[in-house]
Amino acid sequence: MPVIPSAKHRRRAALAAIGVSLVAISLVGWTQTHPAVAFHIESDDHMNQKLRQITRHIEAHPSIPVRVILIAGGVRAVLDGASDPNGGFFSAQLEQLLAKNVRIFACENTLRSFNKSLDDLTFGIETVPSGIAELGRLQFELGFAYLKL
Repeated sequence: MPVIPSAKHRRRAALAAIGVSLVAISLVGWTQTHPAVAFHIESDDHMNQKLRQITRHIEAHPSIPVRVILIAGGVRAVLDGASDPNGGFFSAQLEQLLAKNVRIFACENTLRSFNKSLDDLTFGIETVPSGIAELGRLQFELGFAYLKL
């Protein structure tokens, strides 16, 4: 003789089916977004190493778009003429990243705090009003992965 589920069990089954459907819909939406990575750099300490790590990421995943958001001390590396402790200019590594379609952004709030303007930036560097706000937007509105260096 077949077992007929009670109204209580039918409601639970319906709610479970709705829950599974919602999870499936959200996962389908997630997999349809294109992967992208936002690197967060807030210090120019070990900047050569940080730029090499970004390069390694691009070499491993050339089709994934990359944005670099520089705030606070990280902005110093993209000021025109900025150099490492050995006297090497950061601009050479930055140009290589820009040639690989990496978009590099300096925080305008930081520029103001350093009494610098857009004219003080290395060629090809873009700006955002707030680096932290841009990192949040990239993550939550555009689905970027977040990597802090």
